[in-house]
Amino acid sequence: ASAPSVNVGKMRNTGIDITIINKGRIANDLRHEVNLNGGFLKNEIVELSDGIENLPNRSASYRGITPVLNQVGQPLSSFFGFQVEGLFANQAEVDAAPTQEGAAPGRFRFADLNGFNDEGELTGVPDGKIDLADRTTLGSPVPDFTAGLTLKFDYKNFGVEFYTFASVGNEIFNISKLFTDFYPLFPGAAISERVKDSWTFENPTCEIPLFENTSNFSSNTQSSSFFVEDGSYLRMQNINVSYTLPTSVTDRWNVESVKFVAGVNNVFTITGYSGLDPSVGGGADTNFGIDLGNFPITRSWTFGINAIF
Repeated sequence: ASAPSVNVGKMRNTGIDITIINKGRIANDLRHEVNLNGGFLKNEIVELSDGIENLPNRSASYRGITPVLNQVGQPLSSFFGFQVEGLFANQAEVDAAPTQEGAAPGRFRFADLNGFNDEGELTGVPDGKIDLADRTTLGSPVPDFTAGLTLKFDYKNFGVEFYTFASVGNEIFNISKLFTDFYPLFPGAAISERVKDSWTFENPTCEIPLFENTSNFSSNTQSSSFFVEDGSYLRMQNINVSYTLPTSVTDRWNVESVKFVAGVNNVFTITGYSGLDPSVGGGADTNFGIDLGNFPITRSWTFGINAIF
């Protein structure tokens, strides 16, 4: 007998790839080349195994926080958790808000997005209390657009090449803020300058929660939009310059060609991301786009000689 078929799920990628190349002469001794590669992408999980709409146990966990939920209708590795509406400014706000475990001035005020009916079904209607049903999709690590631009210029025996890369429309789950923006989880942990602007009764409208030695549902134990940031960036990846010795010199040395090259990598990055480096990867669908505070890409210089004998 043949084995029964198994539905292992489907994912759809749709988009447009663009390549533009232009070469020519600007003047007699000045040549140029422009090479642009870019792509728009929409990623979506369209189907999982029969009867399954999401994979709640397929997320990396960080001190109990599980930021990823793969689910039908959303991009791969979408971030999932509570939407932060701000911080409780005072006890009056706590009393007027939906019931929330651990609520207190200076702690997160989560959005009431969902509730259950008498049959135990989600209604999509606020029910006056904050629980796991109120979690929602918080962003996607999959960029809407990526592009690379290479510019080359050659003047007589000199050459210069620039390479720039851009990623637009992706979010990053900056889990490193768990260690830097709250009271230290362990002795010796690094603390961000941002905690100097933490909530106080005199500073009730800030974004950094109360600096307190307490961990609970309303402070730092839940996946929330507090950790999600725009990860778009533009990076001048490298600049290379070269000089090729004229044939009048190499002929005397019985050498076919000699080229001197020098370059710098990771020249500069333009981004609004607060972490160390927006080029966050991740090895699997369980931790894609999550920033653990990895060491950033460093700037480096290269020098060399290419000789053909």
